[in-house]
Amino acid sequence: MTAPYPAGGSPGPYFFLSYAHVPPHDGTDYGDPNQWVEKLFRALCDYIMHHTGLPAGAAGYMDRGLRTGENWPRTLSEQLSSCRVFVPLYSPRYFESEACGKEWASFVNRASDHVAAGGVMPDAIVPALWTPVRVEWMPQVARDIQFNHADLGRHYAEKGFYGIMKLKKYRDHYQNAVHELGRRIIEVAENTPMPRADIPNFTEARSVFADSTPERPITVTVVAPDHGSMPPGRSPFYYGETPSQWDPYRSGDESRPLAACVAEVARSRGFLPEIGSLDEHAEMLSADDSHAPGVVLVDPWATPGEACRRVLGPVDRTGRPWVTVMVPWNRDDPETTEHQELLRSHLRAALGNKLAEPEARPYIPTFDDFRDMLPDVLRRAEQRYLNRAPAYPPEGDKIDRPKLTRPEE
Repeated sequence: MTAPYPAGGSPGPYFFLSYAHVPPHDGTDYGDPNQWVEKLFRALCDYIMHHTGLPAGAAGYMDRGLRTGENWPRTLSEQLSSCRVFVPLYSPRYFESEACGKEWASFVNRASDHVAAGGVMPDAIVPALWTPVRVEWMPQVARDIQFNHADLGRHYAEKGFYGIMKLKKYRDHYQNAVHELGRRIIEVAENTPMPRADIPNFTEARSVFADSTPERPITVTVVAPDHGSMPPGRSPFYYGETPSQWDPYRSGDESRPLAACVAEVARSRGFLPEIGSLDEHAEMLSADDSHAPGVVLVDPWATPGEACRRVLGPVDRTGRPWVTVMVPWNRDDPETTEHQELLRSHLRAALGNKLAEPEARPYIPTFDDFRDMLPDVLRRAEQRYLNRAPAYPPEGDKIDRPKLTRPEE
């Protein structure tokens, strides 16, 4: 249900900055790769606060969290329900992010009732360039927006904010681009704001980037029970209607399936993840070859089952370096702690060979540990897959390699 903004009130942020989270380079990198985005965000908020009568904290919203914990979908949904302007921060990684596509879709869907009642779709999306993106690589929704980035300056249009904010010689160009973007946000927020509407959960929206997908496939197999196949002595608290809804690190009312986290990080790294259960991927996992690298997420509580161990048998064969096993082992889960010796015994019986590989991650006690390990696991899985993939020479007649000779005297 849409509603106008109350006069003189503070309905929500003037703008919502939508950007693709960049994960750390690897587990040993403790720097914040998103600090430059936050610097841009603060500069925009500072400009808007100086040019409006907004109260403190009302200029903008940026998701600085790690998309974990109990309340992050609710918080983002509330901000998307009330922000006046949506600012997508363009980059190649942005258009590969399913979460960013869902944020965009949720914001646009707010206007559905307004348009259905005869209103005009507000021009409330103001894009910004983080890094240059070729137009032909953008999804159609981005191409449809009429926004001339050159209005913010030639150097900005050529290099994006990231390219001009880190070098002193572009300082004036960076400040000019910030001021022009801030001015545009204020103009749209005050003249053509998006109607208010309640977004219960933005994660349920369909990404508007459906026509923009990465070309590097990776399979993610979830080996876990569902509510219909709970093992004896196990609480259903960490599980859902399907294995892919397994949330081993859950601590509150809201669930954040681990497979969804893997998919988001994989997309941010340029992969096209294929999520499925052990039954859905059984034929692919048992094949002697593969069309893509794979990561297998294993719940120790699934391995006591005879049927599960039978399907995992082919996975545990040697000579399959493109498959990496990760075992979340929540140290705050009392049931897992109580039965850990028995669970480890079943785990070794099912996947002893894979767990002995140096790339395997057989004990991951916290979600933070899992998140830190994941980028390196994805990178190594792809590298091992490419190392054993056959090379095919180009078609046609063989051409001899040219030889260098000395010039004739």
